Amino acid sequence: MARATSAESAERVDQLQGMILNGEPNTACLAHARQTWGVSRAQGYRLLKKAWAQIKDDVDESGIDRKELLSWSIQTLMAAAGQAMKQNNPGAVVSAIRQLDHMTGVGYNSHRGHGVRR
Repeated sequence: MARATSAESAERVDQLQGMILNGEPNTACLAHARQTWGVSRAQGYRLLKKAWAQIKDDVDESGIDRKELLSWSIQTLMAAAGQAMKQNNPGAVVSAIRQLDHMTGVGYNSHRGHGVRR
């Protein structure tokens, strides 16, 4: 199989970045790369790594700070929990709340020194 051009590689990375940002897991992105472009597993991982690096660079270049990102993440998780409650999906509600606890450190386990030996 012929090597991809720089433009083709850039397009592939952009496509994988879009998949990641749409919530696709790495395994689905890798499977897509292998099936669509016929790349090896190793090459698929290299493309994924470039896609993740591109996402990081985009966030860094946007100038968003950690507090702004945390605020957006909290709002998004609260909206997800609300939607899950409307859909009577207690598992998704618990998952969103657990993630909020993890991100903010305000939950029960955060105050007990969870996992810390004294």
